[in-house]
Formats: sequence, C-alpha cells, structure tokens
Amino acid sequence: MGSMSGMSMGHDGSGHTTSIGGMSMSAAHGTTNILPDWLAVIWTLVFVAIIVVHIRHVLDSDDGQRRIWHSGHVLMAFGMAFQFAPSSLDHFNIPAGFWQLVFANAAIAALLWILVQAVSGRAVNVLWLVMAIDMGAMAYMWSPSGFQAPLTWLLVAYFAAQSLLWVTNRMRDVDHRTLFGGSLSITPGGAVAMSAAEPLVCFRDLRVSMSAMTLGMAYMFAAMQLLA
Repeated sequence: MGSMSGMSMGHDGSGHTTSIGGMSMSAAHGTTNILPDWLAVIWTLVFVAIIVVHIRHVLDSDDGQRRIWHSGHVLMAFGMAFQFAPSSLDHFNIPAGFWQLVFANAAIAALLWILVQAVSGRAVNVLWLVMAIDMGAMAYMWSPSGFQAPLTWLLVAYFAAQSLLWVTNRMRDVDHRTLFGGSLSITPGGAVAMSAAEPLVCFRDLRVSMSAMTLGMAYMFAAMQLLA
C-alpha cells in the first residue's frame, strides 16, 4: 500500500521500512516482522470476502436501522482491506486523511443519533454504541501519527474480546440489550410496558465474518504498536 495508507513493507540492506496509516517506521534487521507481505495479502482477501458477505446482509435487511448498521460494517471492512493491502495490490493511493475523516464523521454521526434517540425517549440498541466505538477506533487506526501505547493495547483487548463474543454467538444476547432504557407506556390491560430497541443482528450467521473482522482489527492494532 502507498505510504499514506495502510501498512506497507519494503526492504533495504539493513532493515525494514514500514508505513502504517501514513506513519513511517523502521524495524531493525533481525526483528520479527509481524505482518509480512504474504500475510497482508491473506488478510486483504479475508476483508474482501467480508465486504461481499456484508453487502448481502445489507441487501437482505429491511429498511431501517438494521440496514444502516450492516452498511457500517461494510465501510469498516473496506477500510481494513485498504489498511492491510500491500503496495503491490493497492493502486488507488487514497490518503490516510480521507479514511480518518470518513470514520471520524461516522463515529460522530452514530453518537449524535444515539443522543437524539435518547432525548426523544426512544430505546437505543447497545450495539449502536459498539458501532460508534468501532468507528472511532478506525479513525484512530488511520491517524498519521500520535499512537499511544495504552490506548492501542486497550483497543487490541477490546477487539479481541469482541471477536470472542461474535465467534461464540454471544453478541446476539447483546443485541437484545437497550441503551438508556426506553419509553414507558400503559397497555390496554393496565400493565406498564417499556419499548424495546430495534434488533440489529440479522437472521444470518455472523459468527465467521464478524469474528474475523474484529480479530483482524485487533491484529492490526497490535502490529501498529509493535512496529511503532
């Protein structure tokens, strides 16, 4: 990948030169290369497959929150495919600042939507907060400099845990949890009822695609920190 996006590796007589999210770094000769070209190609192909799978989820979803939520995962998978793609495969040379702006705006949009729904007394699915955090993490990943080790390792743990929740299908339980509660109403029978948040996980099995995506994000953050 070009020097302004993703992670690309070149070799000289003394070591490795690496570019991650627009930040150039050098690894001394003899150090372990956590992301060789062959592995970067495999991860790129994995994320291309994830894009295809989640576009199908978007098309299968009804109009509403679920379609937007799956579209967010398509966007994340596109960003990760470009993040992993070696320079020999990436001929677009999209600046890292473009991706950072896209994901920062997506995170802000998700947070504003949560706030509007909460103020209106509507139930909000907790997975929208997860989406906002994920988009913010993507913006951080594409930042050209300023990676902070504590935050980066926290994100490694966060996405590794999220991958575990997806692979064990526990995220479907999270999908039924409501952020900020919901509005109360009285049923015709006099009972008090609380509105539930709209579920976002579709009927298709997301364990493979989502666990692979979040694991890939954890791996990229680890690579970024180890090479920093």
